[in-house]
Order: sequence, then C-alpha cells, then structure tokens
Amino acid sequence: MTQRPHLRMKFGLKLFFSHFLAVILVSGSIGTFFYFNAVKSLVQSLQSRLKNSAALLSQSIDAKALDGIRSAADTENPIYRRTLNALRRMRRSNPDIAFLYIMRHEQGRITFVVDSDETDQQALPGREYTEAPELLLSGFTEPAVDDRPYRDEWGVFLSGYAPLRNGEGRYLIGIDMRADEMDRKLYEIRLAGLLSLLASLLLALLFALYLSRGFTGRINTLIRRCQQITLGRYDETLPMQTFDEFDELVEAFNTMSVELAQAHYKADQAIDALRDARDNLEQRVSERTQALETALEKVQVLSGLLPICAACKKIRNDQGYWQQVEQFVSMHTGARFSHGLCPDCATKLYGDILAKHETKPEVKDS
Repeated sequence: MTQRPHLRMKFGLKLFFSHFLAVILVSGSIGTFFYFNAVKSLVQSLQSRLKNSAALLSQSIDAKALDGIRSAADTENPIYRRTLNALRRMRRSNPDIAFLYIMRHEQGRITFVVDSDETDQQALPGREYTEAPELLLSGFTEPAVDDRPYRDEWGVFLSGYAPLRNGEGRYLIGIDMRADEMDRKLYEIRLAGLLSLLASLLLALLFALYLSRGFTGRINTLIRRCQQITLGRYDETLPMQTFDEFDELVEAFNTMSVELAQAHYKADQAIDALRDARDNLEQRVSERTQALETALEKVQVLSGLLPICAACKKIRNDQGYWQQVEQFVSMHTGARFSHGLCPDCATKLYGDILAKHETKPEVKDS
C-alpha cells in the first residue's frame, strides 16, 4: 500500500497566511460592522424624517372635505384648488420632497385625489394607481416608510405614507423624498470602506511579512547553528536577543554547545589514554614475545642433538668450542650448578677411607 504524498508548506508561508488572514478577518469584520451600522443609521435617519413629515402633514388636512373630488372635472373645485396649492407650498418649502400627493382607497381601487406635480405628468383626480405595493396599502391605516431607497429614471427616492385625519382608513398622504443626498453619503461610506479595506490589506501584508520573516529568520539561525554543531564547531555561541521565549531557546543552544565541547574534550582525552595504553600493551606484548622466542630458542638448543665428549663429557657449541656441561647449560637456560659426589663415586674415589670409618661420607657441596 503506497502512502500518498502530503503537500509540504514551509513554516514561514504558513505563518504569513495565518497572520494575513487573521488581520483581514479582524479588520474586515470591524469594517463591515461599521459600514452596515453607518448605512443603517443613515437610512433610519431619513426614514424617521420622512415618517414624521408624513404624519405632520396628514394631520393638517381633513379627509372629509375631499369626498367631493372624484374626477378630472373637479379640478376647478375650490377645495381641490386650495388643497393643491397647500401641497405645492409644502413641497416648495422642502427641497428634499420630490412629490406630494393624496390618494383614496375605495372599493378595492386606489385613485389619486390631489397631486402636487407641476408638470404635464400630474395625476388628475380619479386616476387609478395600479400595482400598489403592500407598504402603500398599509399607509391607509398607519404611518409607513420604505425599507430602502429605490432608483428610477427620475432619481433616487424614499416614499412615506400616513393616513389623513378623519380619513377612516380611506385616505392617505404620500411623500416621495429625494434620496440623492443619502445616495451620495452612501457612496462616500462605500468609498471609505473600500479605502479602509485596502489599507487593512496593506497593513495585514506588512504585519504578516514582518512576523513571518522574524520567526523564520530566528529558526534559520538555529538551524545553521545545529549544522555547525554536527560539523564539530562547539566553540561558537549565538549572540541573538529577541526578548521573548527565543532567548531561552538560544541560551539552551549555547549551554548545549558548551556541554558538547566539554564532552568532546573528555572523549579526546579518553581516546588518547586508550591509544597510549594500546601502544604500551603492544610494547609489552612485543617484549614478552621476544622473551618467549629467546626461551624457545634455548629450549630448542637443549632439545636437539648435542655433541658430547665420551670421556670428559664436554659439549661442543655452535661455534665449535668445547664447553663444560655446567657452563653450556647455564648459558642456555640460566640454571646454576652446585657440585657434590654421588655414593658410587665417593666409594670409588675414597673407599679405603670410608671403610675405616665404616660410614658413608656425607655429600657436601663444594
């Protein structure tokens, strides 16, 4: 079964990506939080202004006075003219208001009653408004505001609605407020967020590079020191100071170098002592071997065929000289002789004297 090779990534690269992603996540989360909070605050501020304006205007108009305005023929009705002029004055007094209008909800139909538009696109009384959104329908009973601005060919708008006084759920006033300023502020917020994101990316890149290179540089220094130790260079130390846990690691490396140097010195001394002992042993063995060889030669001399005189018992040596037996043996064995008489020789030589004493003579050393 073959083992699949693992993807190998250097420690510095891992450290770089981990710190880079960490900074990006933190800064991105903070930036996203502040961005959405700023957008939410801006939209809520505009919604609050719009809702308050719609509620205030709705209380200034009595819905019962508008029941007689039903079609385009009622545009000359004094009540219509008075209401239209009032709406136009309100719109002109607030540049943010783009359109101001009153609608009626009756028999399932929604129709315009008064529209403050001063262009040819003004909606006349009785004009039906189709495809009304749910928010507009809720505006007949309670104040309502769009959740977010919408954009069309005339610009960016935010609509708000409020029921008219005495409208009994059949009349509302609608305000389409221009949201161009809000759109511009949103653009500025998005631009600031983008610049902040770019700055965070640059900061994360620099921070990750600084940390990864710092750690990998220290690790590479320790690796080189290990390589020097394997080559037998124990006398060098690391002067690096990082003011963190690496200082303890460097101190451990330096202590290890000192201990290894001492151990190496003691090992060299022990090897020298063993070498001297070996040389002495070889010398002693050589001397003992030489002595044994000499003894062996002597033994071989004594164990061979020795020429000896039949009369005087002298032995002839290798040089052709005749030597006494005692002298020859002493030279080749180191033995020492003492002289005396055996009983037979004593009787032969001194028999008459011994016979007188009737005792055998005592053998004395000469």
